[in-house]
This record gives sequence, C-alpha cells and structure tokens, in this order.
Amino acid sequence: MIASLSRIGAIVGVDFRLRFRRVSTVIVFLLLSAFAYVWIPAPSTGRALIQINGQRAINNSGAIGLGTASIGMIFVGLFGYYVISNAIRRDVITRCGVIAASTPMRSGEYLLGKFFGNLAFLATFVCGFMLSSMVMLAVRGEARLEPFVFIEQYLLLTPAAIVFVSAVAVLFESIPWLSGKFGDVVYFFLWTAVIGLVVANETSHGRINWARCFDFTGFGFMIDQLQQTLHTESVSIGASPFDPTKPPILFNGLTLTREWVLPRLISVLAPLSLLPIAALFFHRFDPVRTRRVSGKGGRNWIGKIQNLFKPLSRRAVALMMVPSRGGSFVGAMWTDAALTFTLFPFVFVAFVAITIVSFFAPLAATLPIVFAALALIVSDVATREARAGTTASVRSISRLRENYVWWKLGSTCLLSFLLCAAPLARTIWHGPLAFAALICGIVFVASTSTALGVTTANPKTFIVGFLTFWYVVVNGHGANPMLDFAGFYGRFTTATICIYAVISVLAIGFAQLFYRARLARI
Repeated sequence: MIASLSRIGAIVGVDFRLRFRRVSTVIVFLLLSAFAYVWIPAPSTGRALIQINGQRAINNSGAIGLGTASIGMIFVGLFGYYVISNAIRRDVITRCGVIAASTPMRSGEYLLGKFFGNLAFLATFVCGFMLSSMVMLAVRGEARLEPFVFIEQYLLLTPAAIVFVSAVAVLFESIPWLSGKFGDVVYFFLWTAVIGLVVANETSHGRINWARCFDFTGFGFMIDQLQQTLHTESVSIGASPFDPTKPPILFNGLTLTREWVLPRLISVLAPLSLLPIAALFFHRFDPVRTRRVSGKGGRNWIGKIQNLFKPLSRRAVALMMVPSRGGSFVGAMWTDAALTFTLFPFVFVAFVAITIVSFFAPLAATLPIVFAALALIVSDVATREARAGTTASVRSISRLRENYVWWKLGSTCLLSFLLCAAPLARTIWHGPLAFAALICGIVFVASTSTALGVTTANPKTFIVGFLTFWYVVVNGHGANPMLDFAGFYGRFTTATICIYAVISVLAIGFAQLFYRARLARI
C-alpha cells in the first residue's frame, strides 16, 4: 500500500511541477486573477456584482465570495478541461509513459495519479483566484474580510466541478476516439448539456429530484438557494446595472440546507465512477495502441472511415494543386490549404455536405452548423507544424520564415472560402450587406484561429474560445445585433461588420508582433 501511494504521489508531483513551470500557466493564472477586477465593478460605475430586484448587494465577503466562486466554477468546468486534457498524451509524445509502463506501476495507479494531478492543478488555480478575490474586497469592498465566509462559498460551488472535470479528462484521454479534437467538441456539448439540465430543473422548481445529484456545475444549487433565500427570481450576478434610487441590501452568501446535503455529496463522488471505465480502455502505452491514440495508426475506426474517402480526396487535391504551380507565395498558401484535404479526407466530405445542405436548407439554420464545422477544420492549420515537429524545416524557407503568420492566414482564408463557397453564392441574393457580413465572419474565424494558433501553439485555445462564443450567438437567436458576426439571423448592422473587421486586424497584428519577437530570440 505504501509503495502504491508512493508511485501515485510521484506521478502527481511530476505533473504538478511540469505544469507550473510553463510560462503559459503563469499567464493564464494572472489573467484569471486580473479578471476578478473586471468581474467586481465599483458602485460608482452604476453596476453591481450582485443585483437583486434592481437593488445593489453590498460588496461584503458573502456577495464577493459567491460572485467570484461562480466565475471560478465556470472557468474550471469549461476552460479547465482544455488546460488539463493532455496529461496522458504528453507522456505518449515524450515516451515517458513507456518508461513508466516498464515499472511495477499498475494502470490504476497511473490513472489515479493523473486524476489527482488534475485535481491538484485545478484546486490550486481556484485557491489562487479565491485569494485574489479576497484582495479585491479591500479594493472594492464595503465590509471587513470574513475568510471563512469566502471559503464556504467556494466549497459549496467548486469541488464537484473540479472532480468532474478531472475525471472526465482522464476518461476521454483513455478512450482513443475521444482523446483528440472530437473529444474536445464532445466535452463542450456535454458541459452545456449538464448546465441546461440542472438550470431547467431548478427554474421548474426541482421537478426532477435526481437531477440535483448531477449538478456538477453548482448552478442548480446556486439558483435554488438564491430563490429560497431572497424569495425572488430577479437576481443577476456579474457587473449588472442597478437602480441607484433603491437602497443597497445585505447578502450574506449561500448556506447548505438539509435537502441539498446528499445531492451535493453525490455530485462530488459520482465522477469517481468514471475512473474504472477509463482503466478498461487505457492502453498502458502499448506502441500499437498509442499510435491509434495519437492519430497515426490506420486501425482505428476514424482512420478506417477516412481511408474510404482518400481516393476521392486525392483526386480533388490533384485538381486543387494546379493553381499552386509556379512557386509563388500565393501558391504556397494554396498548397498549405490543399494539405488539409490530404491529411483529413473528412474535410472533403464536409465540403460536399456543406455545399449540398446550403442550397436546400434555410441559411439561418445552415450557417451556425457551417461555422461550427469550419472552426474545427481550420483550428489546427496554424499549429500543425509545431505539433508535427516540422517548424524548423518551414523556417529554413526564406519567404515562409519571415511571413509565417501571413502564410497561415492566407491558407486558412483560402480553405475557409472554399468550404463556404456554396453559402457565399447563396448569400449574394440577400444583398451586398449580407454578403459582406458573411465575408467578414469567415475572415474573423480565419484570423482569430491563426492568431491563437501562432501565439499558443495549441488548437484547443481557439476551439474552446470560438465554441463558447458560438454558443452565446446561437442561443441569442440574433437578439443582440452585435453578436450576429456572420449574418446568421440577419440582425447585423454596419457597425457589427466594422467591429469584427477591426478585431480581425488587431488579432493578426498581435500575432505578427508576437511571431517577430519570438523569431528574434532564435
């Protein structure tokens, strides 16, 4: 038992040190801590952290603790997964897993180590965010600091999310077809489905009692307790406008009531049942199975399906390569765009499907799906050299070395316009402004994916960022014209087009400056 605990502890310690030695971890931590300053507005701005029936809640430990714990819960539940979901893959790529597999370490010990490593990493982030929020009480607070009230709010909301995300990350990395980009997308919709289930249950006054046991997000508990404590449904959290003519009120935070003790306990313990399932699928770094996990094997079901379409994609690529002859810089962009069809024959299937659906289905229903597929396809265009280890070869080519960002932007735009050719053709009949909005939306996706790919070298950054934005846009159904970035619902304005055009330019400008600075250090 002692030896087993020692091996688990060693895995946890190595994971913890590796993650916190990265500059990216420090940057994410500082950004999250700085967000507390934005999340907690000063009363003089006309906004409040918590607004109840138009009244501002005083910034005390209960209010700030609840408000910041809710944003910490969202960070852990959504963005936290994409930060930690490469622990096993990293050991596959670095071959450290093969060394670990040659020791007496059991598969269960390894997975428990990775689980507790994920748990320690996310818990450290949440604790750091809680401490920075306590500091904000001295800046924006109107009452003395009560540390135990702060800690109580975080303990009521975040543990279930931390355990759930840590367990799901281990499970998805252990299952071959969920260990890559497809798993990233599945998790996003799994998380939103969990939120939707518990929120719908509580807004209907808890008609589905068992749903509370799966309240991993804590939203259901928070909604129910706010309604019972404040006796109102008019509550908003996070920089909400309030009525200055109404007196502020005192809110002391959430408390755990008797009917919620068992559901909160089950929501923390239930995700642990995913670990035995992960052990059933875990490859234990078998070279044959790890090739399938890393996407290089041809025996996995995705590879088999893609092999069926390779003859068609090869012919399509052969035709596409004709314009790239001549060795020009534009030809290099076109070649890189065509490479996507060679690497992923599914892209050819997506192109055919988008073309057919776009001519028969309403654009309002088609465009959101098209852009979701487009984002997944272009997300790794700017990162595939870094992931494949061919960056040095690309930098040996003079024109591509200095103009890498423009090369990737051009290839991403060409690929995007090719995939969206049918929607573009159909949008022409809706007028020049609608056509311009769709063009701007495509360029926005291409530029932000390129910028985030160049600066982070990880396609997950763009995937989670864009899918979150896409989710807000789709659920808004065009109610806010400023969110209708590609003309999904015809509610956009000229200002909308200009704003996203400016964002696209700024994103590429920042990526170019970042790349130049990094190139100068080489």
